[in-house]
Amino acid sequence: MIVALVGGTPVTLAEAEERLAVLRRGPRGELLPAPDTAEGRQLRRWTVQVLIAERVVAAEAVARGLSPADDPPLDPSLDPPLDLDATARLELGSVVAAVLTGYPPARALYRHLTRDITVGDDEVRRYYRANQDRYRTRRTRLVVHWHHGRPVNGGRRYPVSAAELAEPVRHAVFGAAEGARVGPIDGHTFDVGPLREHGAPFEHAAPAIRAALLDARRRRRFALWADARCAQAVLTPGFEHPGDIRHPDHTHRH
Repeated sequence: MIVALVGGTPVTLAEAEERLAVLRRGPRGELLPAPDTAEGRQLRRWTVQVLIAERVVAAEAVARGLSPADDPPLDPSLDPPLDLDATARLELGSVVAAVLTGYPPARALYRHLTRDITVGDDEVRRYYRANQDRYRTRRTRLVVHWHHGRPVNGGRRYPVSAAELAEPVRHAVFGAAEGARVGPIDGHTFDVGPLREHGAPFEHAAPAIRAALLDARRRRRFALWADARCAQAVLTPGFEHPGDIRHPDHTHRH
C-alpha cells in the first residue's frame, strides 16, 4: 500500500511498519504506544513524515552532488552529529530533528544549504545589550557576618550581593570602606571585605553569542526549506500529518 508520493516516488506502508519495528526493538521501544491505539496510529503517521523527509533530503542531496543515492553512511569523523538541545528540537520540529540526527545525508545537506549564513558584529552587540540580565556585571562583597552575635557561615568570609540584602543593611555594607565594621543593624553585624565584580564583558561573551545566533539562523533556514518541500508530498487519506485536524485521531483541540 502506498501511503505517500514524494516527487512521484512512493513511500509504502511496509516501509513505515519496518521503521516502526526498528523503533520498537530499540532501547525506548517499551515506551512507545501500542499499534492499535490512537497514539500508535499517530506514531505511524509521524513515521511516514520522517520517511517523506528522508526522501526529500536524499533527492536534494543527489541533485546537489552531495551524496550518491547508493552511498553508505558518511564517515562520522567527517560528518559529526549535530548537537540538538531541547530548544533546537522545538525550533526544527520533531520530524526534521529526527532526520538530522539519524540520517547522515541530511546533515551534509544542512551544512550545504546553510553554509553562507553569517551573523554580523552589530547583531551580536544588539543581542548582548538586549540580554543584560545574562551578561551584566554583578557586584559582590566579601563579608564576615554575625546575626545577633552568632557567626554566620561558621565565621568564615563569604560573598553577598546587593540583591541579597535589605535596606538599610545594603547601603551600609556596600558603602563602607574595606576593613570597616558595619552594625549592628537589625541584629546584623558585618566585617566588610573587598568588592568584587562578576560579569561577562562583551569581548568575552561575543563568540558564544555569535555561535548561538548562527546556529538558530541555520536551523530556521533548513526547517523552512524542509517544511516547504515536505508539504509538496501527496498523502494517502488516513496518513496525514499527526497534527492535521482532518483525521479522527487528532487530539489537539481549542
